[in-house]
Amino acid sequence: MSLLYQRGRRLRRNVAALHVRKRSLVYLACLLFCLSLFISACTGDSNNTSRSAGGASATATPAPAALNSLNWCGKPSEIFRDQASSHAQAVASKTTNLGPADDKPKTITDWNTVKQNLGFTIYLPKTLPAGTCLLNVSGSLRDPIFGSNFTITYVLPDQNALSFSQAPVRVKNVTFQCNVSQSSTSTGNAKATSTPSTSGGQESIQLCNGIRDQTNIVFSARGSTATLQQFFQNLQPDVDWTPAK
Repeated sequence: MSLLYQRGRRLRRNVAALHVRKRSLVYLACLLFCLSLFISACTGDSNNTSRSAGGASATATPAPAALNSLNWCGKPSEIFRDQASSHAQAVASKTTNLGPADDKPKTITDWNTVKQNLGFTIYLPKTLPAGTCLLNVSGSLRDPIFGSNFTITYVLPDQNALSFSQAPVRVKNVTFQCNVSQSSTSTGNAKATSTPSTSGGQESIQLCNGIRDQTNIVFSARGSTATLQQFFQNLQPDVDWTPAK
């Protein structure tokens, strides 16, 4: 009886041990299953993040826009005046539809009339960064001081201003030069390309002056002197600046 009792106890212990091992295997299987789900979820999130990052890096930079495709920044601000000064220095122009120089200033609403009587060629960039808008444009004819002049200002996507003031050449052999503007405290950056824009290190706003053909060009922009000189050289004659309607 003692021998049978001992064998029965060993059998019960073996059965119990077997149940414990089975439960352990079940627990282990559940643990591995949960772990595999966790790893799969993490891998999926990583892949989604990679795809999102890849999509962001693959986003194309908008192409530069032609000036005549740009819009006004707000309400159009376009003012042209005929000062009609009898003391204005004569310029080589067609004097179309201007009338006599009677010292009675008047507003001109037709840009083509202004263009034909400026007596010099306007030089502007062929394109500007997408998102640029036209802030204002003005000009005068038969002015007692300048004879004629043209001024235009754009606001770039970085909120920096790009301004041009142009007039007939009065003093020849002027070399291109830039000087840091006193208003260079506005925010923004400059990219070392042919178009002032924002990217890279901070640059000062500079006031530059140079001559192209018979046109004296003064412009204000943010950038290094080398960058702005290249920008100046890339200006094109008779660019259509009139904004999209």
